[in-house]
Amino acid sequence: MKHPIHPMLVHFPIATWFLATLADLASLFTNEQVGWVAGVLLVIGTITALLAMITGLVELGKIDAQSPAMKIANQHMVLIMTSWSFYAASLFMRLNGTVLEQPGTLAVILSVAGFIFLCSAGWMGGKLVYQYGVGIQPSQQEHSK
Repeated sequence: MKHPIHPMLVHFPIATWFLATLADLASLFTNEQVGWVAGVLLVIGTITALLAMITGLVELGKIDAQSPAMKIANQHMVLIMTSWSFYAASLFMRLNGTVLEQPGTLAVILSVAGFIFLCSAGWMGGKLVYQYGVGIQPSQQEHSK
């Protein structure tokens, strides 16, 4: 496949997690409906992030192991998996069986922590693209074909 799918898929979890974090913060000052919306966004973000992470692993295989980009890619992966873990924990803290409830303070704190790691992972992903050309420039493996 010539065009990487990972950059296309990452926008869904980024957008839903960002909006979920805003909704969580708003739920501290508003009604329960906003907290429920945050929960729905967390469900969507957590599922679509798994798809984005799988395609990211495929792209990881295209980076030369000796390239300095590999260190950044590994940092990117650790940061995004940490973000996913915070958001998943926040989601599970607001579940009562299969019913989403108003998030507690700890669930909101976990969302904010997830957002901080999400921003850091995004920064590293930007470095991969704009500094190292990952996903833009043909890899060494593609040159050798």
